[in-house]
Amino acid sequence: MSFQQYLKVPTVVDLSSKDKVGAITELAQALLKALGKRRQKPIVEEILKREESASTFIGQGIAIPQTRGPIEDDFAVVVGRSLTGVNYDAARGARARIIVLVISKDNEANATRQVSLLSEIAYCFKSDIVREQILSVEGPVDIRAIVSSFDQTQRKRKRSRSGKPASDPVLTSAASLARDIKARAIVVFADAVRENDFLDKLRTRLNVLVVTANKTRFSQDDKRIAACIQAPPFKVSRIGQIKIGILLALSRNLISRHDKVVCISGNSKSGQFDTMVALDIAREYEFFFTASQTILPGDVKPEVLERVLGIAGEIAVEGREGKPTGTIFVLGDTNTVNLFARQLIINPFRGYSEAERSIMDPGLDETIKEFASIDGAFVITGDGVVLSAGTYLRPDAEGAPLPSGFGARHVASAGITACTKALAITISESTGTVTLFRNGQIMMSLSKPVVRGQSTVEKVLETSG
Repeated sequence: MSFQQYLKVPTVVDLSSKDKVGAITELAQALLKALGKRRQKPIVEEILKREESASTFIGQGIAIPQTRGPIEDDFAVVVGRSLTGVNYDAARGARARIIVLVISKDNEANATRQVSLLSEIAYCFKSDIVREQILSVEGPVDIRAIVSSFDQTQRKRKRSRSGKPASDPVLTSAASLARDIKARAIVVFADAVRENDFLDKLRTRLNVLVVTANKTRFSQDDKRIAACIQAPPFKVSRIGQIKIGILLALSRNLISRHDKVVCISGNSKSGQFDTMVALDIAREYEFFFTASQTILPGDVKPEVLERVLGIAGEIAVEGREGKPTGTIFVLGDTNTVNLFARQLIINPFRGYSEAERSIMDPGLDETIKEFASIDGAFVITGDGVVLSAGTYLRPDAEGAPLPSGFGARHVASAGITACTKALAITISESTGTVTLFRNGQIMMSLSKPVVRGQSTVEKVLETSG
């Protein structure tokens, strides 16, 4: 979903206010004037009421306040900027420099589309190029042109001058191997390369499953792709890429335990594919299906798993305030999980509407990361509603024996999945490893990337900065 069509004010609004209330009021005035609406007070009050329950600051100097209102189109969007920053009551005093105000048409049918729209807006404005174009230019800034350029860049496909893409030995070999072993699909970790022309080079009649952290890069109507899978936005090894691709493809029933697949991955730094692996799912991932016929609990949606994996990966890599952070996310079978849980603290999510607690809302990311530093687990329903944080798990069963080095969090995760149908995602505070548990056993572990080759000068600058 492109939000360009919903930009009702063609230029970025320069904000004079230095506080949240004033900045939101300025944007609401500009947007409602463009819509020909006079009553702005109820809109502003509704936005501020939401801000009291959960801040819409999403990090990197960006905030996306939102509300519903009596508008003609499904959505209306206006973008404002403050070069010095607006005091947005964000964690650690972070200031908002780009504020995107969204008004949704007041009907229930828009709820799902709104989450998609907010995700698209967050992805766009987190782009370094977009932020620089908005914040580095004095005078009027054409926001429609910036968003249009961003959309075109994401969808651009590069072809050779002859119109026929040059061959790639890895892709050619992968297609040949897939045909020979009668594979069900070819799984491609697309973030290893920068352009989409690999789809032309991969000449096959088999289903091509593209795994990427940036789904907007690919058109939903592209007939060369059987499915586009959202990968977590953090770097992992080539083996990690393959693990994620297989797990998410299985969770969406794009492949089954009885299939064979060929996986293609590579190094994003070199910008090319360099790894090809043939897998028999039943043999290589038999532990996925131990005591269960499906990867996910029956009530957990695949997109919720993808979203939580992404947040878990960010916490593993970034920590909180420069310090490592560990936590647990328990997904699904929440009625049973709650029988084996109690609160260590007053539940910070209690009393808010389900829409305000949806893990699919990018505006909740910073809140989740903030509460991740609290001891205990997050309990999340299968459709992505966060029920609690700071929850102590006390399962009445033990999972399978764990490898040495795993601590109390991993024991609790194994135990809670042994006595319930839930899935648990655990982040190790000491190593940053993300581990998935199901049926009391480890399904998968994704190691935090290791930074190598950093010079002494770089280390000093990083420390002093």
